[in-house]
Amino acid sequence: MSDRWPEHLTVRPWTAGDARSMAAWRYDGPWRVYNLSAQEELPDEDDGYMAVADADDSRMVGFYCIGEEARVPGLGAELGVVDLGVGMDPIWVGNGHGVSFGRVVINYVRRAHPTAMLRVVVQSWNTRSLRLVQRLGFIDSGHHVCVQNGLPVTYVVALLPAP
Repeated sequence: MSDRWPEHLTVRPWTAGDARSMAAWRYDGPWRVYNLSAQEELPDEDDGYMAVADADDSRMVGFYCIGEEARVPGLGAELGVVDLGVGMDPIWVGNGHGVSFGRVVINYVRRAHPTAMLRVVVQSWNTRSLRLVQRLGFIDSGHHVCVQNGLPVTYVVALLPAP
């Protein structure tokens, strides 16, 4: 794997190899909550996931998902709203690539859903991701609390209005 951030990113279909790669990602510190456990079922090609990859060699640097896969427990679907979840390989996290990565994802999702509002949820302690979604134009619209792994988790809900 190259140690340089790709000059150009593209979105491509999700593969079983992408799922295996994502399962091996290990985040440090409080971001460990995003590590997949061995018991979790890996997303497959039919789960609404797409890979964000280097346009030159197709290696995955992250992913996005929409719809039900992007929603946390208790957060219902809303008419005119596309739920969006994203993840980036931890080797790239915290290195200033979030805005370029996020813009690629937003532009791609906007092509398929040009009039929809986009909704993301970010755990309330994750100030780094909260700053990123603000820089991408999302607006804080409240909080959502749900129980995950037996514990209450508070999320900030943020919306990106349709253009």
